[in-house]
Amino acid sequence: MLLGGALPVLAAGEVTPVADPEPPVPVGGAAPTTGSGSRESSGRITTAAEPVEPSEAAAAAGGGARESSGPITSAQASSEPVPAAGTEAGAEAGAEAGAEAGANAVVVGDEEFLSADELMEALPSGSPPPPPAREERRTSRWGMAPVRWGGTLSAGLRQRTSDAGGDSRDQIYEARLLASTYIMQPYIALVSGDVALGMFRSQTSGDASPASNNLSGNTITGTGSLSVFPRSRFPFQATLSLSDSRTDGSLAVSDQRRKRLSLRQDYRPEVGTWRTAAQYERSELTGTSFGRDTVDRFSADFTGNSGPHSYGANGSLSSNRTSGGYIRDRVGTGRYAYRHSEALSFETTATYAGQEAAFDSDSFRINGTTQSAQIFSFGSWTPEDSPWRGTANVRYFQSESDFGDGSFESRNFGGGGSLSYQATRNLSVFGTVNANVRSDSAGRELVTTQTLGTNYSSDPYLLGEYAYTWYGSAAFSNASATDGGSQRGANGSLGHSLQRTWLPTDYTVLSGSVSQSVSSTRSTGLESISATTLNHSASLTLQANPSERLSGFLSASVSDSRVSGDDTSAFQLFNAQLSGRWRIDAHSELNSNLTWQHARQSSKRSLETTGFPFDDGTQRSRYSSLSGNLGYSHVRLFGVRNLRYSLDFRADTNQTNARQFGNVDAPRERVTLDLDQRLRYRIGRLDAELQVRMAEIEGQREGLIFFKVSRDFGAY
Repeated sequence: MLLGGALPVLAAGEVTPVADPEPPVPVGGAAPTTGSGSRESSGRITTAAEPVEPSEAAAAAGGGARESSGPITSAQASSEPVPAAGTEAGAEAGAEAGAEAGANAVVVGDEEFLSADELMEALPSGSPPPPPAREERRTSRWGMAPVRWGGTLSAGLRQRTSDAGGDSRDQIYEARLLASTYIMQPYIALVSGDVALGMFRSQTSGDASPASNNLSGNTITGTGSLSVFPRSRFPFQATLSLSDSRTDGSLAVSDQRRKRLSLRQDYRPEVGTWRTAAQYERSELTGTSFGRDTVDRFSADFTGNSGPHSYGANGSLSSNRTSGGYIRDRVGTGRYAYRHSEALSFETTATYAGQEAAFDSDSFRINGTTQSAQIFSFGSWTPEDSPWRGTANVRYFQSESDFGDGSFESRNFGGGGSLSYQATRNLSVFGTVNANVRSDSAGRELVTTQTLGTNYSSDPYLLGEYAYTWYGSAAFSNASATDGGSQRGANGSLGHSLQRTWLPTDYTVLSGSVSQSVSSTRSTGLESISATTLNHSASLTLQANPSERLSGFLSASVSDSRVSGDDTSAFQLFNAQLSGRWRIDAHSELNSNLTWQHARQSSKRSLETTGFPFDDGTQRSRYSSLSGNLGYSHVRLFGVRNLRYSLDFRADTNQTNARQFGNVDAPRERVTLDLDQRLRYRIGRLDAELQVRMAEIEGQREGLIFFKVSRDFGAY
């Protein structure tokens, strides 16, 4: 745990005035006296920074038998009578006293100061006298910055079940201490942290050995963070966390200990429109079944703009090391954009990606290196009051790979442009030209293509409450290569759609549509193609925003595509999406963002394509995927105060092992389905929590029941 450092503190009330070493000296060396000669005049020396009162100046000038009320004091004040001013004896006595006082006076303040007469002339007439200045000296002391601290004592029981066996029951005891403070001042550095000492006892049913049935041990977990100059132009953040799956409610195929380190530095100039940041991250997993899995990642980012110019760059270096090998990734991207006017703009993007791997696991095998680089420049011309539109692009792509069974290298350089003319609101004509040079181990080849086409889309026709539209397109293309090959083709399409919108309530919109299209492609020459495609689709969408408490979106769509000709294929897709937020009442809320897809595909290649008389070329496949999350919370379950319930469901059936590609926050296992339910009750500082969690990890079902009671203390 990190605590605050030494802090200079100005102690309130410990202000010590500077004492005059001797009584102050009258200005000009003449001591002002009273008319009676039996009373002293009180005051002190006056510098240029301390104007005197008019009465003081008059007394210093010797003006009559008046008693001075200003802050001018004789340096040799005593109880002896002083001769009256205005007499010869009084004048001589005053001169002698002033000379002696001027010789022995000690001046506190500026060494150059004005006389009383000069100060009198400098003061505006009739203005009130300013208060006399007072020199002060403050004392300082060092001390500890205030610390906010607290802690938790907890005890828990955990039972875990797995399809792979090895069911376990654990007893967990934990003591946690939390604290936060700052160094020097809060705007200089903030420090916070928590550390927990855990003790556990585990009984495993998957192993018959006595040692494995009664395991015990200790673990240290916690988090520490440091933020230096958090409100400045160059903040720095550092975070270190330690966690253990044996003492928390996380699920894993085997017990894991996790370490996570993050260092981040940001910077932006005082004057300028650019900023940059750099970050280093490290994630280390340790388990008995796989050993150690470590991910290191360094990334940097830079963005800026200057007038019509904008630019940016980012890159990362990452590595994943396990007992099965290693994978290193290098990724870099640069971007530059220039906007000449509202109608003309340019953008250039350069990317680089490289990978070096020597990895052998059950799910992933690779041994070799690969890298690719690409530069793409794009220009767009879109005048506002003109029917013409144009684009142009230049591109370069290079890839290299070297594996155990061989190497491959390829380069592509090309460019192209397009021009379109909007003849009417419904009719447009377009043309494109492209050229590409490809070179590899087989040689070099130049391919050029030209395309000329037209598009038409009708205005909606109202058929009662339905809207009907139709559309069509036609294009002709020509392609030629340096080796003498050429291809000429034509394609056309025709389609129509029917749409309708319903308003069940003032805040609910239901819309549906059906569409159908047919397209045909014919080409002659090299790689001739003959294909006809028939598409059908239908969709239904419901969007509701009846109040601030309810907003939702529900859609379902189905499509069917069939291709006939040289090769035949069929593809069907069903897609459903649910997203929204429903605040049921003051205590409960439902959030969702789920997408489910189911697809089926089949294809059959012709005998000329397969080349094998006993292979009919038929392939069939299907897959389903679910992704997103669903959450429900209730802060007063069954009307009981402080009884909270939460449900969190997450799904990602298409998930891959992202740690191998530098994702430091990704788990080691693929968690495809996860349902986490928690019931929590709090009385004062006593907290009880019941967690029931079920998940599918790497195709195996995992279950967890975790009950924990904790007691808070401190003021954190």
